[in-house]
Amino acid sequence: MRSSLIVLSNLSLLGLALARPIIQDAQFLLRLDAGETRTQCFTQRAAQASDCQTLLSSPPPPDWTNVAAAGSAPVFKPFCNASCCLFTDTKGVLTDDLVSAGATLLGCEQLGKGLVNGVTKSGTAGFFCLADAMGAEGCFDNF
Repeated sequence: MRSSLIVLSNLSLLGLALARPIIQDAQFLLRLDAGETRTQCFTQRAAQASDCQTLLSSPPPPDWTNVAAAGSAPVFKPFCNASCCLFTDTKGVLTDDLVSAGATLLGCEQLGKGLVNGVTKSGTAGFFCLADAMGAEGCFDNF
């Protein structure tokens, strides 16, 4: 009985550890989940996590202007607050879905530094990136 509890306890801790994207060696770690959700965390072009939290707790109406360079795939910047912007490759995503993707990306926060940058793909909703205002230049390049 006791060994069963220890095994269950260890499995629970493993589940908690795998539930959050992890930054490794100032690069990124790819995490695959059921449902084709993928998240990568980065350290460059990071935004202040507190600005991102404020943005997601009170999002403005989305702005669907394409901010990609001419001749590039479209990138939209529906939300921005101070140093934090949420980017997507899909126009017209519902605000609740944008906020949900952003909340997922808050898991990429560099603990102790208060910075966040990451990209996630959520099923058929497209790609989402949480980064500083200039993040559109490389958000989806390595994903």
